[in-house]
Amino acid sequence: MYNILIADDVAMNRMLIRSILKSKLDNITYFEAEDGDVVIETVKTHSIDLIILDLIMPVKDGFETLQYLKNHSLYHHIPVIVNSALSEITSIEKTLEMGAIEYFTKPFSPDDIEIILPLKVKNALRLHDQNKEIERLNIELNQELKNANEFARFMLPVKSSFRKVDFELHYHPSLGIGGDFIDCVEIDDKVWFMVADITGHGIAAGMASSMIKILFRMTLESPDMSPSELLASINNRIFNIFGDNDNSNFIVFTSFVGCIDKCQLTYSNAAQPYPIIYKKSTDEVFAIENGGMLVGMIENMAYDEYTIPLEPGDGIFVYTDGLFSTGKSSDYTHWTLVKESCGELKSIMKNDPKKFLENIFWKFNFLHKTAGSDFTDDVALIYLSLRE
Repeated sequence: MYNILIADDVAMNRMLIRSILKSKLDNITYFEAEDGDVVIETVKTHSIDLIILDLIMPVKDGFETLQYLKNHSLYHHIPVIVNSALSEITSIEKTLEMGAIEYFTKPFSPDDIEIILPLKVKNALRLHDQNKEIERLNIELNQELKNANEFARFMLPVKSSFRKVDFELHYHPSLGIGGDFIDCVEIDDKVWFMVADITGHGIAAGMASSMIKILFRMTLESPDMSPSELLASINNRIFNIFGDNDNSNFIVFTSFVGCIDKCQLTYSNAAQPYPIIYKKSTDEVFAIENGGMLVGMIENMAYDEYTIPLEPGDGIFVYTDGLFSTGKSSDYTHWTLVKESCGELKSIMKNDPKKFLENIFWKFNFLHKTAGSDFTDDVALIYLSLRE
C-alpha cells in the first residue's frame, strides 16, 4: 500500500490526476493539498511515498515547497514529480536541480493519461522502495560496523602493570573496522609485541586481524620462541589453514615482532615500515632499517632476526604505513617523513608518549588533507618505553 499526495490549487486538476492513477494503479491511498503549507502539514502527519506537486499555488508555491522538502532531513527522501502548466525549460531544469525526479505539463494529452503519467508514478514508487531498502541496509551495515569496531578495540592490548615497559597505543580504522593489528604481552621477564597490517580494509581484514592475534598468542605458548621463529610459525600455520584454498594467499600481511628481554630488543621485520628507536643517552632517534618478506606470501619462509641494546628511558615507535601512505606505491618512501617528525617531536616522545602519538597522527592527518587526500588506510601506532 502506497500513499500519494497530490498538490494543486485547482480541485478539478487534483480530481483528474487521481482519476487517471486510480484507473491504472492499485493499492494506493490518495491525499490532497491545495497549497504548500498543506503539503508540509500532510507529510508531518502521514507517511507519504510520492508527491505530485504543482508549481503555481497560493500561500507557498511549488518551488518553495520543494526546497523545504529537500532541505529537511525527514522528508528529503520523498520522491517528487512536478506537475505544472509551466513549460519553460528553465523552470523544469530548476526543479530537477532542486531534487524533483520527474515532471509533466498540463494540459494532459491522451498519451499522458493512458501511458506517461501512470508509468512515471510506477517508476517513482519503485525508486522510493529501492531507496528505502538501501537506507535500511545502510543502517544495518553501520550498526554491524559499529559492533565490529567495538570488538576490534576490545582486541587491543590493555595497559596493565608490566614490570619493565610502559606503552601507549593509537588506533584509527579507515572503515569503522580495520585490518591493522597491535598486541603486547608480558610473559615471565619478557615483553612481546607485534604490529601487523593485513592487506585490504573493512570487515574481511578485521576478521583476519582477529585471527592473527589468536595465532600470535598461541605461538607464544611454545617454549624458547624467538621473533623470527614466531613469524615463520604463523606463516606456516596460515598455509596449513588455507593451503587447499584456490587462493593460497588468503591472508597476507606485513608485521614487526619484537621481544624485550634484559635491556635488549630482539626483533624480526616482515616488510613493515622501519620502526624508530629513541635513545635517551644521546637524545637521538634512528630507524632500524631491516626488512623481510610479507607473511602469507611464501610457504616455509624464513625470517631474519636482529638485536639492539636498550637502556632505561629508551623507546620504540612502531607504526603501519597508513600513517604516511595514501595507498600509492609512489609515496611509500614517505616513511622518511615519519623519522623526521620523530626527530622534531622527540622531546614530547620521551616525556609524554601518549601526546606524541596524538601529535604525529594529527600531523600526518594535516599533511594528507593539504595534499587533497585523507587517511585511506588503517593506522596503528604503538610506543614502548623501558622503565627507568
